[in-house]
Amino acid sequence: MEQKEFSCPFRRAFGPEMCGMHRRLHEMMAAPGQRMMPVIRGAGIPVDIRDLEDEVAVVADLPGVASGDVAVRLTGPRTLRITVRQREEEREGYAVRERLSGEMTRVVNLPAEVTDEGAAAALRNGVLAVRLRKVLEEQGVEIPIREG
Repeated sequence: MEQKEFSCPFRRAFGPEMCGMHRRLHEMMAAPGQRMMPVIRGAGIPVDIRDLEDEVAVVADLPGVASGDVAVRLTGPRTLRITVRQREEEREGYAVRERLSGEMTRVVNLPAEVTDEGAAAALRNGVLAVRLRKVLEEQGVEIPIREG
């Protein structure tokens, strides 16, 4: 089989070392049955975040994951951590294997401060829905101060 020459758009600007990295990256992405790094594939756990009037809603796609394999933790007033532990399946018989196994974590920066009071999480049909109440800002009316 004739080897096709690899085209490198970086040779002139960065030299042959960058071309080698570029070639290896393309080979890794094209190799059948190889796991691609989560960074290349995206965030790993895709989420939608909604800033509602009195709460923050986080929805994450977790296809094929059981509720016992998911942990949701509020690590700070504006930070939520979702951890998924996928069981390792047998390695024999795969022609291509792209689905990840092992542990994945996604740290979500929330748009407002929230509290764990009244927090709720549910996993249904591969979709995780987390609802968190916002921390109430101080209520009341400010009284202006006059001089003299």
